[in-house]
Amino acid sequence: MSETPYLREPGYALRYRDQRFHSGSGAGTDQRERRVLRRLLQHCPPTQGLWLDAPSGAGRLSGELPGPVVQADRDPAMVQACAGAFARTCASVHRLPFADRTFAGGLCHRLLQHIPTAEERITILLELRRVVQGPLVVSFFDRCSLQHLRRQLRTWLGRPSGRHAVSRRAFRSELGAAGWQVTAMHALRRGLGEQTLVLCRPAPPN
Repeated sequence: MSETPYLREPGYALRYRDQRFHSGSGAGTDQRERRVLRRLLQHCPPTQGLWLDAPSGAGRLSGELPGPVVQADRDPAMVQACAGAFARTCASVHRLPFADRTFAGGLCHRLLQHIPTAEERITILLELRRVVQGPLVVSFFDRCSLQHLRRQLRTWLGRPSGRHAVSRRAFRSELGAAGWQVTAMHALRRGLGEQTLVLCRPAPPN
């Protein structure tokens, strides 16, 4: 499955790291995302071993994960912008360069709303299932929200955003198709905002 190459202006990754979530509404979003992520991780049994943050972006949430972390992102500039002492690599979540069951847990945040089809989302979730043997926290955009309605109105007015939302039921089905079972689901602002985080675990074999 081909991926569109990144065409970013110089300095984009550093601005994303240093500005995007440090002021205005971005700072509030950062606080809500950290709060929800911590709440979900409380449901996880203690784990030993590496955690995967993919795509990591500039590594904003890597420090919230309960173990040593490997950061992976397909944008080389984002990988270079990652701060801290975590291991990092430039890699696509479609084809991760890790052996099966390498990681005790994983985070896949702020990716799937950019993926237009269920087929491609399931492909990504299957690849994460291959390399992660324990819990996974993954985010998606919930279409049952005021923010999604506003986005739809802008699309009808000829201003599409490039973001894609699905229902909770549909996303549960996609997770199930990739071998994941939902443990808990929390929206940042239920009914208002689209961003929703899900804690899931590998589904038992049939």
